[in-house]
Amino acid sequence: MEKLGIKQKQLQPSRTVFHGIVPGLSHSPLGKTKIDVLFGDKDHFHREPVWFEVVDLESPYHALLGQPALAKFMDVPHYAYLKTKMPSTKGIITISGDYKKSSACASASSRLAESLVIAAEKRLLDRFVAMAGK
Repeated sequence: MEKLGIKQKQLQPSRTVFHGIVPGLSHSPLGKTKIDVLFGDKDHFHREPVWFEVVDLESPYHALLGQPALAKFMDVPHYAYLKTKMPSTKGIITISGDYKKSSACASASSRLAESLVIAAEKRLLDRFVAMAGK
């Protein structure tokens, strides 16, 4: 948020709850904010304002575009090729991903999820041991 110049007091309330980020746990956002998202270059681009839910979670990702944003951009992603295409007034915009960054991000995400699951399982085990001791 700080790098985008967004202060916590600027966030609007959110009723969203995320499920499944960590198995068995839910997480509520700090709030939401609308940010202009621009794809393409100065001569060939598409820009739309998109609502983002702001969460206080460790993650290798900085922003995720969900189905509503993809629909708003009329975006067609192809995950295997790490490409996405969307229309603009001057034709189709093609955005290519980076395989090395994608692999590093997936690996970091996997390690983070594993550590969070281990921590959650440890808390459950500690509770179980405490209850068994009573």
